[in-house]
Amino acid sequence: MKGTSREIFLEKVRSALGRSDRSEPGEFSGDREIIRRPLPRSSDEMSARIGLFTERATEVGMQVELRDRKDIAEFLLGWILEEKISRVLLGQDPLLDSDLEERLQDQGIEICKNDVGLDQLYDEVDCGITVASAAVAATGSLVLTSSDRELRLASLVPPRHLVLVPVSRLIDDLLDLSRDGGVLESISGSAGHLPSCVTLVTGPSKTADIEGVLVTGVHGPGTVQIVLVE
Repeated sequence: MKGTSREIFLEKVRSALGRSDRSEPGEFSGDREIIRRPLPRSSDEMSARIGLFTERATEVGMQVELRDRKDIAEFLLGWILEEKISRVLLGQDPLLDSDLEERLQDQGIEICKNDVGLDQLYDEVDCGITVASAAVAATGSLVLTSSDRELRLASLVPPRHLVLVPVSRLIDDLLDLSRDGGVLESISGSAGHLPSCVTLVTGPSKTADIEGVLVTGVHGPGTVQIVLVE
């Protein structure tokens, strides 16, 4: 019997099962609605989804605020001043408009863009401000993607992460990410290719590598503030 150790092992398994040739798995044809975890429902489906996401995201250590679009700049500025942040990395999504930039600059907050150097990003930027591609109600997770508008490290490196999520981008569960016409398909674009980085964030960064003791914020944001935008 020749081949790599993996091939030899798999050939032994096939032989033990009485299979002579390598077989390919068939296409999955299960009913997603059967395996989908039931979610709380109400007469107002969006309110139920917002409530469940807020509950689950809070349980994993993130903070959630629901704000109207017109109040975004005021809330973000107040939060940044309260956290005593002096330098932010600001994405280029239309939700992060010029009004926010002007208010930040008026308060002496330095704004970095996507061309920020790595040394400055790691050593000087206090907070990354991004807009999520989606959010998962069942797990309280954020779906973050890299693009020309969003630097992939903005949500991974600074010690604080401030992320906006339009409520229209809330989905029920992880199955909605990959279904036909779902989030992954919509962010793949006309070429059908996913961005170079798609990240699911469920809570602040954590590690339990040292003696099994859970520590928050060692290698990334220790604070994640979510703003649901109506």
